[in-house]
Amino acid sequence: MIGVLCEDNERKIVQEFFELFKTPWEFYNSSRNYDVVISTIRESLGTNARLVIQYSSESIHYDELNDLRIEPLSNAHPIIMDDFCLPIYGKLSNLISHGTPLMLTLLQSKTIAVAFSESYRRIIRVGYDLFQEVALLLTDGQPMKNALIPTVEVHILILKNWILNEGIVLVEIPPIPWGYQFFACLTHDVDFVGIRRHLLDHTMWGFVYRSLVGSILSFLKGKVTLAKLFKNWIAVIKLPLVFLGICDDFWEHFDQYSNIDIGFGSTYFLIPFKNKAGEKIKGDKQQRRAVRYDINDVSKQVKHLINMGYEIGLHGIDAWHSSEKGRQELTRIVNATGQIDIGIRMHWLCYNHQSPSILEQAGFNYDGTLGYNETIGFKNGTTQVFQPFGVAHLMEIPLNIQDTALFFPRRMALSEADANLMCDKLLEAVLKFNGVLTLSWHERSLAPERLWGDFYVHLLQELQFHHAWIGGARQMVSWFRQRRSIIFEETSLVGDKFTLKIRGDHSVSDPQMFFRLHIPRSKNPSSGAIEQHTYDITWNGETYMEIPVNEEIEAW
Repeated sequence: MIGVLCEDNERKIVQEFFELFKTPWEFYNSSRNYDVVISTIRESLGTNARLVIQYSSESIHYDELNDLRIEPLSNAHPIIMDDFCLPIYGKLSNLISHGTPLMLTLLQSKTIAVAFSESYRRIIRVGYDLFQEVALLLTDGQPMKNALIPTVEVHILILKNWILNEGIVLVEIPPIPWGYQFFACLTHDVDFVGIRRHLLDHTMWGFVYRSLVGSILSFLKGKVTLAKLFKNWIAVIKLPLVFLGICDDFWEHFDQYSNIDIGFGSTYFLIPFKNKAGEKIKGDKQQRRAVRYDINDVSKQVKHLINMGYEIGLHGIDAWHSSEKGRQELTRIVNATGQIDIGIRMHWLCYNHQSPSILEQAGFNYDGTLGYNETIGFKNGTTQVFQPFGVAHLMEIPLNIQDTALFFPRRMALSEADANLMCDKLLEAVLKFNGVLTLSWHERSLAPERLWGDFYVHLLQELQFHHAWIGGARQMVSWFRQRRSIIFEETSLVGDKFTLKIRGDHSVSDPQMFFRLHIPRSKNPSSGAIEQHTYDITWNGETYMEIPVNEEIEAW
C-alpha cells in the first residue's frame, strides 16, 4: 500500500494520478503501516515505510538534517534517466548532497533525484513537484516540441521502477485489455458531405487549386504518386458534371469508412446545425468554420451506420463555451440517432479551461477534443482516458493522430513515408506505456484531392499487427470508467499466496480486464538489482481472489 502525504490543494491531483497509475494507495494515515510513502510537504516524516519518496523543488526539513542544498534551475532542463527523457515544466532544483544520484539533467548533468540508504528504509529525494507537473499537463498540455513524449506516463513508470527496485510487492490494473498490447480508437470528423453544396465558394476553389497546382507541387517533391496526381486532375475535369448531377459526387460517401472499419467499430462526429460558424472564434477566417450540412441531411447514412454498430457523436460548434448551446446541439444529435451517452469533439478543436465543466453541464458523456491541430502526439502527456479537473462525470479521450496534421501544407506537410515514421514513434510509445492511440480521419480524406485512404488502411494494418484492441470512443471510455471504479480494499502476500480484495463495478468487462502482480524473487548478483516475477491474472468480476504465486506459475 502507498500512503500519500500532500498539501490540501493537491488532493484532487493525487486522486487523478492514481486513477492513471491504478495501484493500491490512500492518503497518509499516521496509524497505518505502508510499504511506500510519497510526500510533498516540508515537514519530516516519522514513518517506518521501506521506501519514502519526497518530491519538492524547494527546501524541506529533511534537507536540513542531511546536509542537502537546493539550487533552483530554470525549467528548460529536460531530465534523463535510463532510456527516458522527461521534460519538467514547473519549478526544478539541483540537489547537492552526498546521496546516490538517480536522475540528471540532460545538458548540464545537474542532479535532480538522490537516494539515501538508512538502516531500515530508503529515502529518495526529488527536486521537482510531481503532482503540480501532472496538473499542468492534464490542464494546459505540453508544447508541440515535446508532443511525442507521454510525459505523465514517464512519471508513472519512474515511480513504479523505484518501488520495484526496492523489492516491494506491487499490484496494478494496466490500461490495456487482456491479450492485447494497447487500445486503438477510430474516429471520423464529418466536416463536409458532398462538394455540390459548395458551388463557387472558397471550399470549391480551394479544392480546384489543391487538385491542380498543389498536386503538381506535391508530385515534384515526391509526396504524391503520379496516379494520385491524375486522379485529382480527373476529379476537377468532372466537377462541372458533378454540379449538374450527371456524375457521382465524390465527397458524398463518408460512410465508406463503415466498410474499412468493419469488425472494429468507430465513432463518427457529425455537425448539429448547418451554416453556423459559431461564436468566440478569433481570426479573419471565422465564417469558414460554418458547415453546409447538418445531421438531418444525412439521416439515411446515420441510420446505416447505427445499424452496423457504429457510434454517432457530436462535432460541436458552440458547446465548448456555452452549456445552453451545448444542450441544444446535444438534443439535435439525440433526436437524430436515438442514442444516449453522446460524446463530443469540437469542430476546429476549440477548447478552454472552462470547457470540461461546461460540457458536463450540457450532459455529454465524454470529450475527444484534446489534441494538436498542427502536429501529432500526446498533448496532455498521457496515453490514457482521464477525467479533467473540476468535473464529476465527463471523461477525456485524447486525440493523437489527425490526418490533416500529418498532410496539410501549412501543418506538418509530410510525405506518406515520413508520416509513417512519425506514426511509428507514437506506436512505440503506446506499446511501451499501453493505453489508447486515437486516430481522426476526416470524411473527405478518402476522396480527391486528399486521397489519404491508402495510408489509413495501412495504419489499421499496423494496429492489427501490433495486437491493438480496436474500437470506438464510447467503448474506450466505458472500459476506463469501470477500471476507475475499482478500489483496492486489501492486498497481502503470505508465503506463496497473494490475497486481493476489491470493490467497485465488478461486472465482467468487455474487453476483459486483468491484474498485474509484481513479486520480487531474487537479487542479481552482478548488478544487485531485484529481479521481479510478473503474474497477469484475468479478472472475471470477483471481489475476492487468492492467487498462487510461485516460480512455476507465470499466469493464473
